[in-house]
Amino acid sequence: MFNRYRCRALRGLAVTLAVMALAVPAAWAQSWTASYQFPPGDPRDDAMRSIAQAMKAHNLDIRLYAAASLLRPSDQWGALAAGNIDMVFMPADYLLDRFPQLAVLSLPGMIRTHAQAERVAASPAMRELRRQIEAAGVVILADSWIPGAYASRSRCVVKPTDAKGLRARTIGRFMSEFWTAAGAVPVPATTAEALPTLVNNDLIDIANTSAATLLSLHMETKFACLTVPGEAGALWYLYEPIMVSKRKFDALDETRRQALIAAASWAETSLSASTSLLERRLAGNYLAAGIEVSTIDHANMAAWIKLARRTAWKSFRDTVPGGGDLMDKVQATE
Repeated sequence: MFNRYRCRALRGLAVTLAVMALAVPAAWAQSWTASYQFPPGDPRDDAMRSIAQAMKAHNLDIRLYAAASLLRPSDQWGALAAGNIDMVFMPADYLLDRFPQLAVLSLPGMIRTHAQAERVAASPAMRELRRQIEAAGVVILADSWIPGAYASRSRCVVKPTDAKGLRARTIGRFMSEFWTAAGAVPVPATTAEALPTLVNNDLIDIANTSAATLLSLHMETKFACLTVPGEAGALWYLYEPIMVSKRKFDALDETRRQALIAAASWAETSLSASTSLLERRLAGNYLAAGIEVSTIDHANMAAWIKLARRTAWKSFRDTVPGGGDLMDKVQATE
């Protein structure tokens, strides 16, 4: 009799433990919200989708809001820092009002190749910038470095004098000073999403942005010439990090945290590998549309850098706290 009751009790315990085993994953399931401005098909959207897909196996559901469908790009940082969303992927240049030191990463002529960008990512300068971001309650989960490119509506712009009299889209004071010294008229526009409006309403002549954004905008027929990185590299690089709420990141159990780090690392590697491909795709699309494609050779790059040294570089060194030290550390990576 005792053995019969004992067997029933053991079977009951086994059933209870099985139910608990099934219930634990559901109990620990979490949901995050991620916002970014990049549209479906953009390699940066692909990177976010790969992270979300990888985390499903760990019961972390990352709900993706691409193409600024949840928030305007300018509102993303505030929502992330306040804890209203959990994850963003955005250009660091959108944060210059809060972190002016970040401008060192996109100063014209400062970073010209992807290899140098990767060295900067491992440099003391980058460690300082990451500490600033983390002090604001945000963790940089992954880096991406996108070469700059620009399309012009009237003529090719490959040397500073080519820009004279043209209206150039700019982000921040340093880029504005740079284009002004080249004889262009700066038109401040914080986000790249404004470019179609500016072009269609004849408000700019030079559309400055990343090669990835120019590719996703599909505006080839609006321009007369595209300038892409060449033998001398890109005129600038854009640093675009994937960032998460530090509070949410720290609250993850160790298994999930390591899984998220691994997924982000894979996405970062994938984005790095796609850089040269997207440059070729961008140039190919413009050529297929009958638009001239130009590059900047070493002689013209030297002219642009000379211009940058006496304008954007000098201004950054003189006005940004710690700017000179940051510039020196970045230049040490050349």
